[in-house]
This record gives sequence, structure tokens and C-alpha cells, in this order.
Amino acid sequence: MSTTSADTEASAAAGVHRAIAAYAQALDAGRTDDLADLFVPDGVAEIAGMAAFEGRDAIREGFAGFAPAAPQLHLVANTVLTSYTDEEATAVSDLAFFQRGESGWTVQLVGRYDDTLGLHDGVWKFRRRVTTFRHGPAVASYDLAVEGQPGGPPSRSRRRPARA
Repeated sequence: MSTTSADTEASAAAGVHRAIAAYAQALDAGRTDDLADLFVPDGVAEIAGMAAFEGRDAIREGFAGFAPAAPQLHLVANTVLTSYTDEEATAVSDLAFFQRGESGWTVQLVGRYDDTLGLHDGVWKFRRRVTTFRHGPAVASYDLAVEGQPGGPPSRSRRRPARA
């Protein structure tokens, strides 16, 4: 039986969405074995400007350093499948990271995931995931370091003054 382009897209989209959701659930629960298993054996997890982990063992060890100390939630939305074949797909997603503290849930940062996934033993797994932070306390020092650089925040002299 042959598959149509719509069948391929639907299959890829379902597999990509499943992998993205499973990643967020494993990350929030601190299940680094499950998180590493969502990658192909030589997969890469990159946190832009901070670290890159290549291979499941490195991913497992690297993300152990991010184990949750308090309840947290990675809310992933606006996922768009940007390309797909029977064996590979790319997608982009928006990310909001929340953490619960004494005063309740607060947004810690927002960012973006850029993903390349492949069909591995019949399951869609990450070949490469690049996490880019766009706003939040965790990126304040990064913003200052790249201010005025291409792709960085604008110079403070060009920013609008805050309203009272």
C-alpha cells in the first residue's frame, strides 16, 4: 500500500508532537534516562550559549545537572512541522518555562526549540534539539554580554524608556 503526502505529514506530525511532549514531561519530572532515550544514539542536545551534549550518555549526564529542585513546567506550544519525509522531520516550537515558588507559579524564561527528528526503529527520536532562550532572568547576563551584537538585544540607548 502506498502512502500519500498527507499520510506522511500526519504520521510525522504525530510522532514529532509525541516526542516533544514526552521530552517536556521527562524534563519536568527529572527522568534523565527517559529524556536521553528520546534521542537517537548519537543525538545532540544543545542549549545555545550554554552547553551541547552529544550522545545519550552525555545527554543523560548533562541534564542531571538541571534536575528540578522545585516543581517546574515546560509549556511547549505553536509547534510547526517545517519539513518532513518518511524518515526525517524538522519542527520549531515556542517554550515557556514556569517554576513554582513560595508565591506560586512564575514564568522563568521563554524560548524556542529547533528540532530535527528521525525515524529510529519505528519511533520518532531527536537527532538534534537546539534550545534558545529569548527572555527571562536566566538569560539576563547573556543579554548584557551580547548587547548591540547582531542577533542580540538593541543597545540600551535605543530602547524606549520604561513607563511609570
